[in-house]
Formats: sequence, structure tokens, C-alpha cells
Amino acid sequence: MKRCLALLLCAALGHAAADRATPEFAGFSPDGRYAALLQHGIQDGSGFAYTELWVVDSARNTLVERFDKRTDEDTGMSRAALVNMQQVHNQAAPTLKRLGISDTRPGTVVWKRTPPDLRAKPSSPDVFPASVPGRPNMPAAQSYPVEFGGKLWLFRLAQLPFGPDRNCVPAGEYSGYSRGLMLTVTSSPRPGTEVTTTMQEDSRVPASRRCVFHYELAEVRVQGDYLAATVALYRTSGFEAETDIRYMLVTARRPDR
Repeated sequence: MKRCLALLLCAALGHAAADRATPEFAGFSPDGRYAALLQHGIQDGSGFAYTELWVVDSARNTLVERFDKRTDEDTGMSRAALVNMQQVHNQAAPTLKRLGISDTRPGTVVWKRTPPDLRAKPSSPDVFPASVPGRPNMPAAQSYPVEFGGKLWLFRLAQLPFGPDRNCVPAGEYSGYSRGLMLTVTSSPRPGTEVTTTMQEDSRVPASRRCVFHYELAEVRVQGDYLAATVALYRTSGFEAETDIRYMLVTARRPDR
């Protein structure tokens, strides 16, 4: 965690005005059964710092515990970020110790890229009928080929429509909207065979992801029999119609195990 604190200081000192969180993978347990993701940033409207840490059961892709801290006053980006980081670490320390999660155990990064900056697309009758206003164009599913151990894993990320939503920032004259996530990985464990694992398929959009309009795969790591995928979440904020980017962790058993 000392390494994360040092990285956080560097990020806070050079943080831009846009609310694009910085993700830091916080480590696996020895067998990969548990994983943790930290994200931190500065809110573009208030200038307040925030830090969140999510602990996930890699086998079940379920949240074990979430820790978060937000400042209620602008005490300076670098100082507030460091204070938040330390407080979140103190809160999470017993859980991380109990599960054996350590940032000295980052696993192996098998694929990584910086998610692009995007803006929400306007509604269009080309995809949805005119009688269903407020729903934007639905993008085609995205495919991400990943080579690991001499084998090819194909990740497929699809967006699921769950809008419009009156609680979200309006898109023109209509209510805003939410999208869900479907993430799968396909592999060939033996010649002539193909196995597809569904890592996540939303049946509803949870409150923590309300108003997300887009998802992008950012990183894939493996440890033991498990993998952890970091996914970028895009949502439109009310501050100058900017797009906020946050992150989540999606986990599963490795497709070759």
C-alpha cells in the first residue's frame, strides 16, 4: 500500500480538471481467489477528493466489501487525496489482511490500454423506434483478443439498454438513461473445442452504476486460477455536461482452468 500512496501523490499533483478517476489495482490474495481495486480522483465541480476501494470474490464475481472516503472541503488536491487514501487503507486493512490481499501481489498484466474520452451520443430512431424517446444509439459489441500462455482469449463486451431514467442528467429534452454490462471470455482449452464463460450479465443496473452510458475494457490480470478485468464506466455529469469516468472490477475463473 505504500507503493499506492506514492503513486497517488504523483497523480494528485498532476490531476486535470475532468473527473476521470485513476484506477490502482490493489492486489490479489495468494491464490487469486480475492482481488481489490482502488480508484481515486478530484470531483470536477467541487474540487473535493474521493477514494474508493472495492474487494471482490474472484470466483463468484461478487462484492465482499467497499470502502470509500470523500472530503467535504477543498483542502488542496494532493493533501486531501493522501488523507483519503490513508483513511481508506486504515478502514480496509483488517479485511485485506484476513483475505491475504496485498499490493505486492499484483498478478500478471496480460492486456492493458487507456480507455478513450467519450461523450454520450444523442438518441436516434435508427436503432430505437421514435416511440421510445431518449434512448441513444447502441454501440456494437466490442471484442478484445488477448494472448496468454500461447493461447488466445477473446473478451466480448456488450452494452445492455436500461433507459431512460429520470434520475439521470437529461439528454436534450428527454430523461437521461442507463446501460448495463455483459462481459464474456471465449477460449479453446483443447484443439477443436471452444468454451465461453459469462463473467457478468446485468439483469438490472445497480445504484452504483446508475446513468452509465458506456463501458470499455481497460485491463486484464491473472493470478492463480483467476482473472480480474478492470472496466471503465462512463457517465454524464451535470457539471458543464462533462463525462465522468470511473472503474469497476469484473472477475472469473481463468478460461483455461
